[in-house]
Amino acid sequence: MADLSSIIASAVTPQALRPRTDVREAGWTFWELRTLNMHRVVGLLQQRRQFADARDLESSIRGAAARSFKCSWWRGMGLGVVAQVAAIPLSVDDLKALVDVRENSKGTMQWVILVAGDTPVAIGVHTWMETYLSPVYRRSLQGLAEAGYRVSSVTRDKDGLQRPPCTH
Repeated sequence: MADLSSIIASAVTPQALRPRTDVREAGWTFWELRTLNMHRVVGLLQQRRQFADARDLESSIRGAAARSFKCSWWRGMGLGVVAQVAAIPLSVDDLKALVDVRENSKGTMQWVILVAGDTPVAIGVHTWMETYLSPVYRRSLQGLAEAGYRVSSVTRDKDGLQRPPCTH
């Protein structure tokens, strides 16, 4: 199997995200792009631990992001995460719940990819909207597929507040 960190590093480079070697968060590697108008972060979690449920995984992701990055009110923060796990016991609906469908003041989770290296399987969930980090998501899945992972991807659709009203 190819090195997961190398796959993700190759995926983030064209979007101008830079490694954050100064961030000390156990099990995490981060890449970041921060400008006056935009703040984007991609995280790679390599703990290979089992998460009890989607909330446990979300808590781990959001906790690491909150400890490591400031989310400014004027630009927000877009976040994409690749998490290496021991197994993928979560359903697709559980994974969809991790991804935000609109801006989140604590950082907007635009996509998540779970990778189980022993299987090897990768499952990705992306928000309904095309975002700055969308190409990173696609390149990450492509790199995983080229490395021999069975890859699948789903989209989290808009919620009821964002759908057009029914006209009948």
